[in-house]
Amino acid sequence: MKKILFAIVLSTLCSLVAAQGNDVAAPKWTAKAQKSIVALIAYDRNNEMLHEGTATYISNDGVAVTDYATLRNAYSAVVVDADGRKSNVVRILGADETYGVVKFLTDNRKSTPLPLAAATDGATGTTAYALPYYKGKRTTCPAAQIEKKDAVEGTYAYYTLNAAFAQTCNGAPLLSSRGELLGIVQSPFGGKSYATDARFAQSLSIAAIQSKSATLALDNIHMPKGLPDSKEESLVYLYFKSRSADNDEYIDLLNLFVATYPDVAEGYLRRATPLIDLQQFDNADRDLQTYLRLASDKAAAHASVADVIYTKLRYQPTPEYPAWTYDIAVSHIDQSISATQAHLAAATTDSLRNAIDANLLKYQLQKALILTAKQDDSGAIAIYDDINNGPHRSPATLYASSMAHQARGDSLSLCIQLLDSAIALFPTPKPQEAANYYLRRAELLAACNRNRESVADYNQFCYLNNNNVTPAFYYERFAVEKQGRMYQQALDDINLAIDGAPREPFYRLEKSGLLLIVNQLDECIATARECLALDPNNADALRIMGYAQLQQGDRTAARSTLQRAVDLGDEGAREIIDTYLK
Repeated sequence: MKKILFAIVLSTLCSLVAAQGNDVAAPKWTAKAQKSIVALIAYDRNNEMLHEGTATYISNDGVAVTDYATLRNAYSAVVVDADGRKSNVVRILGADETYGVVKFLTDNRKSTPLPLAAATDGATGTTAYALPYYKGKRTTCPAAQIEKKDAVEGTYAYYTLNAAFAQTCNGAPLLSSRGELLGIVQSPFGGKSYATDARFAQSLSIAAIQSKSATLALDNIHMPKGLPDSKEESLVYLYFKSRSADNDEYIDLLNLFVATYPDVAEGYLRRATPLIDLQQFDNADRDLQTYLRLASDKAAAHASVADVIYTKLRYQPTPEYPAWTYDIAVSHIDQSISATQAHLAAATTDSLRNAIDANLLKYQLQKALILTAKQDDSGAIAIYDDINNGPHRSPATLYASSMAHQARGDSLSLCIQLLDSAIALFPTPKPQEAANYYLRRAELLAACNRNRESVADYNQFCYLNNNNVTPAFYYERFAVEKQGRMYQQALDDINLAIDGAPREPFYRLEKSGLLLIVNQLDECIATARECLALDPNNADALRIMGYAQLQQGDRTAARSTLQRAVDLGDEGAREIIDTYLK
């Protein structure tokens, strides 16, 4: 069916040649020019024909230009030359929405380019010819005079013609009297046709940071894209694509980069990560080995490989890949550390020593992180102790040591002491960066029942965050205040939690429980009712409300409320009935 449709399209393109206005005898160079002109057929995501038009080869290796409208929203496309040979469009090399042109690459590596006209050609008043795709010998072709030649970006031209070509000329080449390519014909408007300078179309490229017009055009063509012209800009472009493209598109670009720059190590490292996401672990491992072989900085390369393996094990543990273990990751980072220590010993200047020492610290911390994931907390602690006993002691390394000691099961007092030292290293007044240190210490202090000290740290965390905290934070502080019998502060905090999450029944439940403790029975019952309005089957709220009613002496209401909780399976409510209401 697709072949039949394809034949119909070609027939249409051949028969609907512009016949309005200014058909003239075909110049003698027409037959030669036709070798460079192809039919362009674009397809949608379902492989149904979307648009047809004309494109023109501008290189001998398959690069062509056309109008943007023909490829807009396309997911694939083919071209057909004057002899009926079909080639696939394989990549979009550049596009511009404002001036309506696209440059693309086909898989025809023996194309015949149409020579570009000089910048001085196409003067106003001269005749130009539109030459849409035509299979067969052409005896006439549309022609018009160039009425106006405007500047585009100071270098290129935008042509206004004194007659309107037929719609079938859209995307066709506009040629000079010598048969050289002046521009790409655009849609007619107001009885005139227009053309964008072919030199502008030729200049189109993929850039790491695209213009708005290019971005819009490229986003609306759903076909594989090319890379920027330089290795350096391509790496920047790949970085941005890693954050926005899906795996298939990103890997396609990485494959192109590796094919274009096979000796650049970075391409293999970057390709390994999406291959892991696709569970192509053998391919990823081969890329890492190639990266290690090509990388000039072996210490940094081994650290990067260690990080890739660690990330896979930590965040994608299944399916397992036996070739990658935490021990393998440690062996790579050990090679980084050993090489860096050797470089440090050989350094001859202070500035060089400082730079190498900074890298050594980075690798040591990376090893500690891997050992922690491996659950070798003692190994991680040994690294942190070594750092914390030297010039690189910092709040972050003390914090990490505290976490490692807790993971090993050491005393919370020791963990708190390390956080004390970390907080002491911050200047006074404390920066916002210290907030999480106070929060962590507050949690440990609460675990040791040092509740008032814990609340003080919660307060400091809140202060350093300019009171920009969540309802969950207020609840956490409420729980510590309640445990420390700081009931008024606890009541204030649970009210703040409720204000921040008014549709959350749990906070009202906790408030009702506190009000029962402090014997504010009317408020307790009212708050429990609010909770039940949000969650009618909350057995805890029914039990608290029933017990408060019992405390008020309303045995009838208490029995009814508690029985509702029992009906919901609450054994605590049943125990209250059996104890006080039999």
